[in-house]
Amino acid sequence: MTIDRDGELAPAVQAGLAAVLAAGLAGVVLFTASAQDWARALGGSLMVAGGCVVAGGLLGFLFGIPKVLTSGAAAHPDDLQSTSTSSYAPNTNLEQVSDWLTKILLGAGLTQLVTLPHRLRQLGDALAPLVGGGAGAAQFAAALAVYFAVVGFVSGWLLTRLRMARALTVADRETLADSVNQTAVAAGSLSEAGIGPEQVRTMFDTGVQGLRIQALALLKGRPDTGAVDLILRALHDSLSSFELLQALQAARAVLDADGLTPDQLAEIRTAVAKKMANSRTVPPRSRRRAVAEEILRHVPAQRPEPAEPAKQPTEA
Repeated sequence: MTIDRDGELAPAVQAGLAAVLAAGLAGVVLFTASAQDWARALGGSLMVAGGCVVAGGLLGFLFGIPKVLTSGAAAHPDDLQSTSTSSYAPNTNLEQVSDWLTKILLGAGLTQLVTLPHRLRQLGDALAPLVGGGAGAAQFAAALAVYFAVVGFVSGWLLTRLRMARALTVADRETLADSVNQTAVAAGSLSEAGIGPEQVRTMFDTGVQGLRIQALALLKGRPDTGAVDLILRALHDSLSSFELLQALQAARAVLDADGLTPDQLAEIRTAVAKKMANSRTVPPRSRRRAVAEEILRHVPAQRPEPAEPAKQPTEA
């Protein structure tokens, strides 16, 4: 069974969490119904449960903060050792704080395992008046705190792992797209600074995704018919969907340049049509699909030349 589906909790997981939460609330209602002042006991129990959910959710958030897989972001042509996929460095302070707090909490918790039963008894005694008092109130209060703290931890961890990772990915893509667009706009000035076709080819040939994307951005902003082979290589073997989009945009830009041979036009059309045949690589209603369709409109399919009519034998 999968936990998530397209960045959301799977229905079975949602139903399971809802059932666990409902069971806990049912236990609260049943216990407080026997109290003399059941309304006060119910309110206090709900506050204890809510506080434990919040505390557990915060702890789950700290444990669930995703790690940044690629730090650093050099996309400069003179830095060919860069392994980042963008030209910026994400702020990882929250990740570092989460890592430190997680280690501290784990270390402190492991050293206090021996005293855990005593701590739970103390917690139950302290919370017993809030849940109505009476026989079994201390044990119920301790069980209530542990139960809802675990529910909060699991919920906070799952939501952080799924939602926050997705949100950070979207933000990173937007930042990367801005960086690539700036590179395309500045392509002319970069050419004056000495970044010519050879440097672009060197960037692409490194095989580093970030540099390949920046090379395609330069070709998008400064079309070069001599680099059609790079665009074709990116179309055939793109390392990511974002790189494929840049390759398609570079291919569209080079169509407006003079000097393309019929063979090059045919190769571009064939490569784009092959990508469009795979709906997972170029999904419908995506930007990749729109650019690919625009390319095919500008490069019509070659029609076979009509055969010459057979010559009639001349009469002697």
